[in-house]
Amino acid sequence: MRRSFVLFLIVLFLFSAGSGQSPIRLQPFLSGLSLPVYITSAKDGTRRLFVVQQRGLIRVVQPGTNSVSTFIDLTSRVSQTGTERGLLGLAFHPQFATNGYFFVNYTRASDGATVVSRFKAINNNTVGDPNSERIIIVIPQPFANHNGGMIEFGPDGYLYIGMGDGGSANDPGARAQNINELLGKMLRIAPDVSESPTAPPYTIPPDNPYAGPTPGADEIYAIGLRNPWRWSFDRQTGQLWAGDVGQNAVEEIDIILIGRNYGWRVYEGSICTGLDPQLCAGGTNPINHTPPIYEYTHSNGRCSVTGGYVYRGIRRTFQSGSYIYGDYCTGEIWIGGNSTPIIDTPRNISSFGEDDDGEIYVVGLGGTIEKIVRASASSDFDGDAKTDISVFRPSEGNWYLLRSSNGSFQAQQFGTNGDIPVPEDFDGDYKTDIAVFRPSNGTFYVLGSNGNVFTAFQWGTTGDIPVVGDYDGDAKADFAVFRPSNGVWYVRNSTDGSFNSQQFGLNGDIPTVGDYNGDGRNDLAVFRPSNGTWYILNSQSNALMIIQFGISTDIPTQADFDGDGKTDLAVFRNGVWYVLNSSNGSLTVTQFGISGDIPVVGDYDGDGRKDIAVWRSGFWYILRSSSGSLIAFQFGTSGDLPTPRYDAP
Repeated sequence: MRRSFVLFLIVLFLFSAGSGQSPIRLQPFLSGLSLPVYITSAKDGTRRLFVVQQRGLIRVVQPGTNSVSTFIDLTSRVSQTGTERGLLGLAFHPQFATNGYFFVNYTRASDGATVVSRFKAINNNTVGDPNSERIIIVIPQPFANHNGGMIEFGPDGYLYIGMGDGGSANDPGARAQNINELLGKMLRIAPDVSESPTAPPYTIPPDNPYAGPTPGADEIYAIGLRNPWRWSFDRQTGQLWAGDVGQNAVEEIDIILIGRNYGWRVYEGSICTGLDPQLCAGGTNPINHTPPIYEYTHSNGRCSVTGGYVYRGIRRTFQSGSYIYGDYCTGEIWIGGNSTPIIDTPRNISSFGEDDDGEIYVVGLGGTIEKIVRASASSDFDGDAKTDISVFRPSEGNWYLLRSSNGSFQAQQFGTNGDIPVPEDFDGDYKTDIAVFRPSNGTFYVLGSNGNVFTAFQWGTTGDIPVVGDYDGDAKADFAVFRPSNGVWYVRNSTDGSFNSQQFGLNGDIPTVGDYNGDGRNDLAVFRPSNGTWYILNSQSNALMIIQFGISTDIPTQADFDGDGKTDLAVFRNGVWYVLNSSNGSLTVTQFGISGDIPVVGDYDGDGRKDIAVWRSGFWYILRSSSGSLIAFQFGTSGDLPTPRYDAP
């Protein structure tokens, strides 16, 4: 190895500290809410998210923003007493976009009874009309707890209602096993949407197990549930997955099927409770009990399961088909039957939620909503969610990498003099691929980290500026160029190979690719040195944002410095960094570096926030966001191109 690659001992600290971190993180989405218990999408094409607050408000979040407004206020109708009472559920009709109907589940202020009502949205479905209520069903509650609360339309178009056993402890009325009671059941009905004043509020699906002359309540779909607080349908298979809260010993996850008996109060999970021993296996009259698919005990402070979702997201945060759920008391989140949580949060997890892309959110009763994301970093060649030290040497066409996971060194010949390094994750394995753009022929050359597969793709022409990034939200980099001669962006989407072109910018603008609205897709953006202004085109709404931030000699260094999942505006000016934090709009000014330094922003410490860093003729200086400590060492030589400098955030 050349003398220029001799490292200081301080490098050992850089590559050993913080190792073994989970690749899954909670990315801040909303805070300051009052007792949030659910988040969902209307599935109407607007990409809005709706937050249910227990005391009676439903809030709406516009796409690509953290702007929250009131969708409907039902506080006067909702019980304000008891920790399990309140506004508990929300479901949008499958034709909400055209009929404006949505349904809520709440406990009534006057007597605590469960009420499922239909409302109508007005003003182009922007707000709910509180005067439009039509009560669909009322179910008396003998006690204040175990109200269930979740409602959702199934793939069959019917409305499902999860009902707890009526409360107290050990189901004193044995209601969950009583087929003539609606408590302790999963119900299924066809609510009226005709607006006819004489039409019944709902009808019964003809294949409900007790429909018609068959003994039992017509509305029942399945029996033997204790408190199915949160459940969901797999958006691909249509299966209904439910978290059923246990008594004192076992929490369970069930796949709910029509006509099945899930055991309570005879069984808690797969354990016979002893409350009705004659109904357990081996008893005189055993029930046909469907056991849970997953269960866990009340060890280590665990107490109450919060059902989640089968992951079908486009960003491949988890393997497709993985079931994600958690525990209210400990804040742990699991995948399927794994005994080790994927992440241990400090939240009281009241719910999970799913957006239009199938990405999953975590609702904390204390007032937070966070998005579950897979940790990633620019120039992360080993997949440990930390930026690796790396340079491209044009004179040799060689890459030199120092892996943060173990400090190992790699040299790779890939490219030629004149190439522009464009390292990104093109193959979707969450490792950065070695890649270059060759201006002489407008071609991208990629060496995939997954099997060293070589790809050459002609996409551009002489004079184009490469602007690779994830424009379609699938967590894979798309081939893209900005053509200064006409101000047009040309993007090839990796999801389906489709092609987009967009005129945005002028000759002389500096492309500043980033996810400024936090939706997981890169926005078109440029910094115009002539007036120190940023122009950003929102990927969701195509709204134009114009922000004056900087002067003509600044180097734009956009990145997510505050860890909120949104790219912050930032510039480097003669050794001083100016950062406009997207989380709160505050300005941070940091003196770090000198004039002539090359900014090499990256997440070197793996904390989910980008670190301020510069490269100076082979020397790296990094200010760790996790601790504020300084790391300085030598890697490279004059004439090298440090690749984080060229890797778009």
